[in-house]
Amino acid sequence: MFFVGPGFLGTPLFLVPAVAFGVAAVAGMRLARSPVGPDAEVLAPGALEAATASDPVEVHGRWSVGGSTRPGTADAGRLRFAGKRLSFVTDEGETTFEVPVNKVRMATVPGFWRPQLDLDISGVTHSIRFYPLWDLAATVVGPVVAGEWYSQLRALGAK
Repeated sequence: MFFVGPGFLGTPLFLVPAVAFGVAAVAGMRLARSPVGPDAEVLAPGALEAATASDPVEVHGRWSVGGSTRPGTADAGRLRFAGKRLSFVTDEGETTFEVPVNKVRMATVPGFWRPQLDLDISGVTHSIRFYPLWDLAATVVGPVVAGEWYSQLRALGAK
C-alpha cells in the first residue's frame, strides 16, 4: 500500500514519505534487534535473584524524581541490582539512590503507555523510563523491560 500506490500515482508527494517510512521502519527494527538495542535489555527469568555484587544486573534508563519522566529533566544512567540492593547511577557517576529491595514500594504497574518503573523510596517517587515513547522500535520492548523489573522486584520483597 505504501509503495504500490505512490508508484502508480508517481508524485513525490506520495513517494517521498513512503520511502522515508520504509527506511525508518527497517532502521528501527534493526536497532531493536541489535546486541546494544532494547531487546538486549530484557531480563531473563530469575536474573535479579541470581545477581551478586560481583555479577550485578544493569540496564540503561533515564531517571527523574516525580511520577513522570520528562526528556529534559531526566538523567541518563544505569539501573543496577546487586546483592538485594537497587541503585541508579547516572552517566556522570552520581548515585541517585541505593536502597535494599525490601525498602522499595512499587508506585504503579508499568504498561504500554507507561514503559517506566515508578519506585517510592522514603516517600519520594523515582521514575525510571527505559525507552522513550517516540522510539517506535522500543515501544513494545519498553513495557516488557519495565514489567520484568516490576515482577522480579516484587518477588524479591518490594511492596
